[in-house]
Amino acid sequence: MKLYNKINPKVYLLICLLVICSSCSDFLTKDHPTGVTDDDFWKTMNECENALGQCKLWVKGAYGGDELGLIFLEGATDNLYFQSNFEQRIVSLGNGSLVPPTDNNAPSSWESTFNSWKNYYLRIRRCNRFLKFVDNAYFADEKERSRMKAEVRVWRAWYHIRLLCWYGRNDGIPIVETDLTPTEIYKPRNTVEECLDFINKELDMVINSSDLEFLWDEGRRDRMSVSSALALKMDVNLQFKKYDIAKEAAKKLMDSGKFELYYSTSTDDDPGKNYRDLFRYIGEQNKERIMFKSSGVDNIWFRNMGTPLGGQGVSAILKSFVDCYETIDGKTIQSLPADERNNFEKNPLHKSRDPRLYATVFLPGDNTTISNYTYEPFNENSSDYVGKTGAVRSGYMMKKFIDEQDRATGNGSLDYPLYRYAEVLLDYVECLVESGDWQNPDVEKYINMIRHRAGMPNMDKSVYNTQEKVRELYRRERRVELCFEGKRYDDIRRWGIGQEVMNGPIYGAWNPNDNAFVTIENRTCTFPKYDSWPLPQTEVTSNPNISQPTGW
Repeated sequence: MKLYNKINPKVYLLICLLVICSSCSDFLTKDHPTGVTDDDFWKTMNECENALGQCKLWVKGAYGGDELGLIFLEGATDNLYFQSNFEQRIVSLGNGSLVPPTDNNAPSSWESTFNSWKNYYLRIRRCNRFLKFVDNAYFADEKERSRMKAEVRVWRAWYHIRLLCWYGRNDGIPIVETDLTPTEIYKPRNTVEECLDFINKELDMVINSSDLEFLWDEGRRDRMSVSSALALKMDVNLQFKKYDIAKEAAKKLMDSGKFELYYSTSTDDDPGKNYRDLFRYIGEQNKERIMFKSSGVDNIWFRNMGTPLGGQGVSAILKSFVDCYETIDGKTIQSLPADERNNFEKNPLHKSRDPRLYATVFLPGDNTTISNYTYEPFNENSSDYVGKTGAVRSGYMMKKFIDEQDRATGNGSLDYPLYRYAEVLLDYVECLVESGDWQNPDVEKYINMIRHRAGMPNMDKSVYNTQEKVRELYRRERRVELCFEGKRYDDIRRWGIGQEVMNGPIYGAWNPNDNAFVTIENRTCTFPKYDSWPLPQTEVTSNPNISQPTGW
């Protein structure tokens, strides 16, 4: 429809908001849905619990409706190339060809990524209405009212964090902490500092209260907790280089005694089994998880496996990522003589590598992971052959989060980690290194803990003996350890390396038929433009107080 061309933009925006808020199941979004008034609705604890459920929108790993798939977002990093019939704009985000969504170019029902502005402010409104009216209801147990209010504050803070990182890394976003009337919806951006102050204040209210458990028991882990609030506070302050605040939050998680690195109970001799099993059903119940999305990689087999395994082959791991894995004795392949480096680039398992590589990536010729299956991306008679429909584009297929238990249906119930203890240790190390305390013994201690769990040797202090070299090791360790967990996108922007790693041609595996590495595309992302996503153009046109992020 062309309503936009026929009516005042402000009236158009109001109509859009009313349409967005018209679902009969979303009482929190409207003042009087289907004639039910606030006085009639906010009566009981059960009604409030149901309303709290409408405030929640977990991100996940795989594809799923309004929920953002963080594994696929890595297609906008140097770890992955992504191509499918859903979330197609991630390709444009990765190669620098993205344009702001417009009426004629609006995200489809298969694209949640660039509907995030709408989806998150919708949930923020629900949170605000909850906090406005929850005190009207009768609660037999006042602790439950306090618990719900604290949870909603954490959710509201998390939505502001996501919006800030994705739409306002350099410019800020509008803070919305009250139930806005139609005349109040044209809000300007708050500064980044104002946003951080608001988010920290919200999270501190929860952290410093007794309204939530530090960590809920397994049956109630979908509830926000003090540890959730600390993880979010750690992350958002790290993103904006508030190292003292981030370090303090990380240390509280470390000192709690509630979390530990996972070690597998499997009895096989695979040196990478601790890392391997952490992302399979056998290791799903563990003390490393802080926040996770239940069944968050439910369709990842179908999405990521190639045609011979009943999948779509949408995620193609890149050569630059495979090349960052060290040899088993802790050397980078970039530090090796040219001939030896060339051997590793053509055959990643030329000699033993970091065991996490084989636990993360199907390399050409892999025949030991999936029963009665060999990955043959350069066999022209195989449906896995690079270039065929449903085959992975790069010759490197994702193995992380893949469990053969999901093979029969292509779907499963494996959880997706949003924050885990290894990230806390790595965040703590980054705070030390970037604040100049790189010689602190804790830097070596925690890096070695993660490397040891993975089957790798301790850091070589004769090599990593300056701040710059320790930073290099830390960043490589983080890239390998947290790959496909939704971290690399923000890491690139926080570290200011986008111009370096998001430009130029991207490659896959060595193709022996062509005697060349698979060439996928050429990327031309400019920064700081690609630090943030563009707003829907109707938002900018309708709201005179807001503009596109820097560069857009």
